Amino acid sequence: MMMQSVRVRLMKRLLLVLGILVVALIVVLILMLATADGSNIEEKKLDLKENGKYLEGIKIGTVDVSGMTYAEAAANEQIKAEAQAVVDAFTYTFTVNGEPYEFTAAELGLTSNREKVLEEALCFGQAGDGATRREQRRQLEESDVVFKLAVWAEEEAVLEKLSALKPKLDRLPQDAKLEFSDGGDERFTYVPEATGVDVDAAQLARLITSRINEGDYSVVEAPAIITNPRIDVATLKANTQLIGTFTSSFGGSKSLYDPDRVTNIRIMAGIVNGTVIEPGEIWSINEAAGPRNPETAKTVGWAYAPGISDGKYAMEIGGGVCQVSSTVYNAAVRAELEIVERRQHSWPSHYIMEGMDATISTGGPDLKISNPLPYPVYIAVQVDENEKTVKVDIYGPETRDYTVEFTHEKVASEKAPPPVYHYNAKTTPDGNPIPEGKTVTWKAPHDGQTWKVYKQYIRNGTVFKTEFFHQDVYRTIQGIYYVNGPDPESVLPTISPEADS
Repeated sequence: MMMQSVRVRLMKRLLLVLGILVVALIVVLILMLATADGSNIEEKKLDLKENGKYLEGIKIGTVDVSGMTYAEAAANEQIKAEAQAVVDAFTYTFTVNGEPYEFTAAELGLTSNREKVLEEALCFGQAGDGATRREQRRQLEESDVVFKLAVWAEEEAVLEKLSALKPKLDRLPQDAKLEFSDGGDERFTYVPEATGVDVDAAQLARLITSRINEGDYSVVEAPAIITNPRIDVATLKANTQLIGTFTSSFGGSKSLYDPDRVTNIRIMAGIVNGTVIEPGEIWSINEAAGPRNPETAKTVGWAYAPGISDGKYAMEIGGGVCQVSSTVYNAAVRAELEIVERRQHSWPSHYIMEGMDATISTGGPDLKISNPLPYPVYIAVQVDENEKTVKVDIYGPETRDYTVEFTHEKVASEKAPPPVYHYNAKTTPDGNPIPEGKTVTWKAPHDGQTWKVYKQYIRNGTVFKTEFFHQDVYRTIQGIYYVNGPDPESVLPTISPEADS
C-alpha cells in the first residue's frame, strides 16, 4: 500500500510538470508566430515601398493614386499642397484653469499625417493577413477608398513647444490689492486676485497627442497645479471697513486760517494720505514727513507759519502741522489702534477737545501708532479748504459691534504766576526791534489745567460703558513781555509849582 501511494504522488507531480511545460511551449509558439507575423508585415511594407503600386480605386485627399508607386505619390505636389493646407488651417484650443488658449498647428509642433497616410494607403489590400486583404479588396471593388489628410502629433515635438509656451500659460498666485483714490465716496479701487497655475506640460503633451491622432479636436483642460491666492477681493473688502473717523476745523480764527499754515496742513495731509500700517507695524508721522527745516522748505514747500514752541507762539517752518497729527490721533483712538507715543501741547488747542491733541515737531515730540489688528489699516486724509476742515478716515477689519467716542472734564486749574516785564528793551531776544513806547508779548500767560478724558463705548446709539482713558496736565505758563520804555514804578512823580507853594 505504501509503495502504491508513493507512485501515485510521483505521477501527479510528473503530470503537473508536463502541464507547465506544455503551457510554456504554447506561449513561446504564440510569441514566435506574432514576431514572425510582425516581421513579415514590416518586410512586406518595405517591399511595397520599393516595388509595389497603389491598388486601383485608392485616393489620398483628392488625388487618385491608382497605379502610382510610393515614390511617385510621395513626390506628388497636389498631395503635398493639400497636406500643408490642412496644417495651415488648423487651430487647437485647450483651457488652463478654465481660460481658453488657441494655438496654430505650428505653435504646437503639429505636422500632417501625409507620410502615415502614404504608407497606409499603399498597404491597403496588399499587407496583413489573408482575411484582411480580401475584405479591403472587396471594398475597392464596390467604391473608391479615400484616405484623409489631417494633422498629426508627435509627443516629443508637442512637449518641446508646450515647454516654450509655459511662461505664457503659467501664472503666479496674486493676492487681491487695493489702490487709494483721491477722494469721493469710493475710497478704494480693488484689483482682483489671480489664481496661480503651473501647467504640467508633459501630461498635456500626451493628452494632446492622443486626442489629435485619434481625430478628436475637442477642447481639453490642461493638467495643472492650481494655487489659490491668500486674499481675494471679497476678503479685502471685508477688511477695509471704515473703523475710525474724525474731522477738525481750521476756520475758527485768523491764525488758524493763516494761508501759510494751511499750506503746511495741505502738505502734511498729502504725506499721510494713503498710509498703510501693516499688522504689528509702528508708524511715525515724523518719520513719514521728514524734517521741517530751511532745506526742506525749498524742496518740499514747507512754509513759515505760527506754531507753538517753548510755550509760546512763534513763526516756524511747518507751523500748523499739529492739526493733522491731532486729527490723525483722534481717528486712531476711535479705531482703537495702539498709541505708542503721543504728547499734548503746552496749552490746549482751539481746534481739538482739551486732552485730545497731539503735538509733533522735528527732532521733538512724535505721534507713533501701532496696528494691533490681523490685517493692514489704511489712513486717508482729506483737506476741504472751502469748509476749512481736515478729515481723517481709517480703514481696516471691523472686529467690533460697537463704536467709541470720548468725553472730558476739567479736574483742576491753577492761576498763572504774575507776568515778567523787561523794560527799556530795544529788541526782543531773537533780535527783532521794538518800536519806542511799544510792548511785545514774548510769551503769553496761561493758567494751568488738568483734564481727564473718558472713553465711551456705544452700541445702537446707547453708551453701555464708560472708562477712564488718560489725564493731560497743561502746566502754568508765566507771561513775559518786552517793553521799549521805562518801568512805570521807577519814574518819579512831577511836582507842580503850585504844589511847591
